[in-house]
Amino acid sequence: MRIVTSRLGRRYQVESQPFNTDGGQGLLYHCVDEDGVGRVFKEYKTPESASSEVHRLYQLALLGWDAVHRAENGSNPATYGGLATTAESSINWPTDVIHGRNGAVEAVILPLIPQSFMFTNSDGKVAPRTLDFLYLARAEPPPPQARVRLGVLLRVCDIFKQLEDLKLTHGDLAAKNLVWREQDTHAYLIDCDGLTPWSTPATHGVATQEWTDPRRIAGVIPAHDRFSDRFALALVLYRGLFLNPGGPRWPQGHQRGQWIKPSQFPGRLDPALRQMFSRALDDPFATSTRPSAAEWHRALHTAFLTPGRLPSYRADALRVLDDYAAQHRQAIQHQRAAPRTVQSPAHGLPPQTPSPHPQQQPQPQVQPQAYIPIPLPRPVPQAAPPPQPVPQSPWTPAPARRSNSTPKFLAVLVTVVAAIGIGLGVYVVQQKSADPTTAVPLSAGPPCPTAVADRIPDGTGATLLHTYTTESSLIRLCKTTSGQIYYDGTWLHPDATHKASEAVTVPAEATADGYQAANQGYLYVIEGEWVIVHQPTGPTKKYRLTEAG
Repeated sequence: MRIVTSRLGRRYQVESQPFNTDGGQGLLYHCVDEDGVGRVFKEYKTPESASSEVHRLYQLALLGWDAVHRAENGSNPATYGGLATTAESSINWPTDVIHGRNGAVEAVILPLIPQSFMFTNSDGKVAPRTLDFLYLARAEPPPPQARVRLGVLLRVCDIFKQLEDLKLTHGDLAAKNLVWREQDTHAYLIDCDGLTPWSTPATHGVATQEWTDPRRIAGVIPAHDRFSDRFALALVLYRGLFLNPGGPRWPQGHQRGQWIKPSQFPGRLDPALRQMFSRALDDPFATSTRPSAAEWHRALHTAFLTPGRLPSYRADALRVLDDYAAQHRQAIQHQRAAPRTVQSPAHGLPPQTPSPHPQQQPQPQVQPQAYIPIPLPRPVPQAAPPPQPVPQSPWTPAPARRSNSTPKFLAVLVTVVAAIGIGLGVYVVQQKSADPTTAVPLSAGPPCPTAVADRIPDGTGATLLHTYTTESSLIRLCKTTSGQIYYDGTWLHPDATHKASEAVTVPAEATADGYQAANQGYLYVIEGEWVIVHQPTGPTKKYRLTEAG
């Protein structure tokens, strides 16, 4: 056991032996923080010494600490109920950095993967349920019904929409970096310490075979960028919806010959959705034409859910997916049924005939539930739980921290990036005996993010009206229970010039075309797709808005 201290003064007890022995970029150790909460200590094999990388990881840890802290300690139980309950908290954010003597980043602190995403494999070991168990027809247990796969994939779109709203690139979206659970058709994104701002694209990075952007294979880009995330997201949907194990490619896996376009689609697939796949995968050098996560979410919703305020899964559309997937399962079963004679690797032993049905650990069958982007309210514990001992399993879920005391290291929160607007729909399960799962949106508007509500006088119970982003800023409009509207603006990527603590939270009023708010001689006017900033001195500035939701 060793004790390490981060530059922000947080202390961690780190176990002496890693729980992964084949880590690519680093080794993973079990650790606990000052509150006794289980974390992961990721120690880099090669410390990050470049000043740009040190700065990137530090800023990312500030953003991650804020997101994870809100999820684990959120005062609003209707919005925050622990990790993996919102799109924001379904990202395995780094929450702290550990520096060496020369200033290089030697390690980062990460949350543990929630236990609900784990399962017991055929070797009797607890492991993450990665994406390949969702889309590979040969997976054991076999992939679930289409409505479960669709719910998980909608969740994946939500997660990447969150990253796009923050203008962050993951850079290595692949089966091993997404985990999922069937109980509430949910997903969780891991390997997130490589998140990179769009404004400073990566010049190097990892890539996974069969998930690599063809632009990188061809040498057009040195590392994956935001358009690479869009390419990989399209592959996730192509494989997850249709159980297609392959995808578009060049022959022999490198740039030689004609690009092979994807062709395995159900004949009765929604034409608009089919066109989306063409935009994403037909041209290996495409960039902006590749659909965004928000576009994919809308397309899936249109193709597979009924319209209106009370949408439900369309049985006819789901049947198209299930019928098509059945063909893959039948082909795999046929291959398994034919015994194959293979030469034993041991000299002098006779040939062996493998069993057509490998023995696998039986998995509990959980009744699939509807897709739930944001959790329902749950009771808030009245007393803080006792400190947790060092977890015995590397995948023990992190307990929620509800302590009434204020540790000294929480003072750094004054510099942390403001809360991220969720702006997602909420769905409740309604199960019928013979009908598909019905997803019903709640009528109440989403709550104002906790960090914003805390800056608003009498912000308790405030609701979120709009979430906008510009190239550099995040703008939220919230309305209190008394009817007062507030404008809140923060920087998306704080730096030495634009500090996270420089949040502008001022009263606003609705206008015929939008909203306006004033602050110390500045006037912020939202009209249509623009926010216009009238300065007390200097020219008026105009920024294009992108609305989340």
